[in-house]
Amino acid sequence: MSKILFMNTSPNENGNTFRMGTDYLRGLNYDTLQMTDYKIYQYGQVYEDDQINEMFAPITAADTLVIGSPVYWYSVGGMLKTFFDRLYMLPEAETLRGKKLYFFAQGGAPSKEAVDTIKYLITGVCRVTGMKLRGFAVGALELNKMVKPE
Repeated sequence: MSKILFMNTSPNENGNTFRMGTDYLRGLNYDTLQMTDYKIYQYGQVYEDDQINEMFAPITAADTLVIGSPVYWYSVGGMLKTFFDRLYMLPEAETLRGKKLYFFAQGGAPSKEAVDTIKYLITGVCRVTGMKLRGFAVGALELNKMVKPE
């Protein structure tokens, strides 16, 4: 049995993304990482109170990541995008290699182009980090059909 970590990347800790994730994972044993609990600066900004390295403790402990994001401006939310931007130069990103990823995004009927953009980003992140994409959904209907982590 794998250890599952749900990463809620919405700025609203109890909003639609969180609710969709908890509904999707109902009946499974998992931990939750709220990205709003961490201060993560943009790529290229260096401040002493940056907490991106602290995020890797729960991420490293998990075998499976379930990442939920709102759809903002035709792509994933800024918190997740900043996390992905920062991964590029962090040696801790190596801990993602081999992890299973189930990704979902929620938003008000995003266009086909938005869905294509999000899919392109997520598959690219998996290619670069070595994560294995096991599920991808945009919207509650697709999420309800997505296979659940084991």
